[in-house]
Amino acid sequence: MSATPHTTADRIEMPRALARLLEWARPRRSALAWIALGVMLVATGAFLFHESRGATLWRDEWDWALHRRGNDLGAFLRPHFGHFSLVPIAIYRVLFATAGLTHFAVYRVMVIAAHLACVTLVYVYARPRVGRFLGLLAAALLLFLGAASQNILWPFQVGWLISLGAGVGALLALDRRDRAGDVAASLLLALSLASSGVGIPVALGVIVDVLGRRGRLRDLWILAAPLILYGIWWLAYQTSQTSHWRHDLWLTPGYVAGGLANSISSLSGLAGATSIAGPLQPTQWGTPLLVTGLLAAGWRLFKLRTVPVRVLTLVTILLAFWVVTGLGRGFFAGPTAGRYIYVGALFVLLLAVELARGAVVGWQASLIVAVLVAGAAVSGLNAYRQAGADYRSQTQLVKAELGAMEIARPLVKPSYVSRGSLFNEITAGPYFATVKALGGTPAASPVEIATYPELIRMAADIQLATIHQVRLEPSTAAALGAPPKVESVAGGTVSSGGGCVRYVPAAFTPGAPAAHDLSIVLPASGVRIKSQGGVATVGLRRFADEFQPLGRVAADTAANLRIGPDKAGQPWHVQVAPTARAVVCSIG
Repeated sequence: MSATPHTTADRIEMPRALARLLEWARPRRSALAWIALGVMLVATGAFLFHESRGATLWRDEWDWALHRRGNDLGAFLRPHFGHFSLVPIAIYRVLFATAGLTHFAVYRVMVIAAHLACVTLVYVYARPRVGRFLGLLAAALLLFLGAASQNILWPFQVGWLISLGAGVGALLALDRRDRAGDVAASLLLALSLASSGVGIPVALGVIVDVLGRRGRLRDLWILAAPLILYGIWWLAYQTSQTSHWRHDLWLTPGYVAGGLANSISSLSGLAGATSIAGPLQPTQWGTPLLVTGLLAAGWRLFKLRTVPVRVLTLVTILLAFWVVTGLGRGFFAGPTAGRYIYVGALFVLLLAVELARGAVVGWQASLIVAVLVAGAAVSGLNAYRQAGADYRSQTQLVKAELGAMEIARPLVKPSYVSRGSLFNEITAGPYFATVKALGGTPAASPVEIATYPELIRMAADIQLATIHQVRLEPSTAAALGAPPKVESVAGGTVSSGGGCVRYVPAAFTPGAPAAHDLSIVLPASGVRIKSQGGVATVGLRRFADEFQPLGRVAADTAANLRIGPDKAGQPWHVQVAPTARAVVCSIG
């Protein structure tokens, strides 16, 4: 039987079917944009998690760990440096109860996820206004904002990120112009206010948006409940912090301009060297970029022949944030602080998106913008590395100081305060109580301390010497033991006998380095140091390579040095640098 021949129609129909199948299987452009965003978020999130490795509680987090674990209302509602921090405190309470002080990876994931959520909200906001491609570029600028690493790597700043994310969410909810959107906006505004002081400028912006776009006083119910609840908290718990405002009022205009300039320069990737606290110095590119941005915004508004209400909303939030920050924090932190730059940069981005809304952008201009964003992203990744290294170093210092407290725990008084690192004032009593309650400590072990950089090991030595109350004491008659072990000799010779080591300096040579010292391992029972014919300077170390000055032994006098035992096996090392002869004897 012969086969039925195919007609021309049959031959054409097959490619059409295949084309329809391929069209059905091909991802939509919107899906491709979301895939691209997802890849950026996952890759950057993994990078940020890596850069914050080894971190632990730092600065303000210790205040919450040691003093916010009670179950009274005050533990949740007391302001933290003026901020209403109910939501982040509640989050930390959950983390303390589950992850404790030792599983800090959970804290790191939390703040990185909050940053990625804010980036996603920027894309959601920008996409219907400037399109998917430019929306992705706007999201990328925030994603790689390395100058604002403090808000991205430090878990404590999750409260600020929640305030910001809730604020952007409230603006998106208001765009719905329906009852569900209004209810969502009200709830999100309440969340923003209850997470940090950043919620205040957000609330001012929402007021402008509701009145400007609705024009109906009855719509103020959207604001009423959040503001009333915030007002009740303010009256009950907030204290006045306006004593310095008279001075800062004159500095505020410059602070606002500096904040805007730093926000724009940080978005452009020109912020320069960065630490976990933010750019190390104001960037010289900030002012020209701010002027250029203002001129561009003015030209765009001139072309629009009107000022959209949402533009006024975002300008209100921006100016309110920098004014309030300048008045309340101008004496304390400059406009280069990373946590401030993040807020400014986020709303500068949204303002730029709003001004560009509806503008026709050709592919050439889009390509130029993409190249500039790529350059800013590379700069941001480098800034993340710098800030991550600084963050790890800062938290290593905390671990080493806690390790010193653990090593000398039997000797530490409950009132002892560790003050070796800035803003990490950890009181021994509450610290040990917290460790007992939460079942673990992030303190470094003696073995770990020995692997840390020199400056951190020095800090541990200083703290151990402080806890042991090490000092040179007037010498008393004591039986002699075996001679102390000599580690090194410089600029002289030594001899041993009778339980002592005798040091004789070499003749002084003009122009030669004056290195005359003797280093020994401190015996458990201590040593007696006698200077003969000159002054002897005594130094001490344990984990560090460098000796820390301890004191002097006057000419022809003697002093005893004893350090009691603790929980570490590392010995102490003593350096004696005499101007003449010296004798170091073990105390039996």
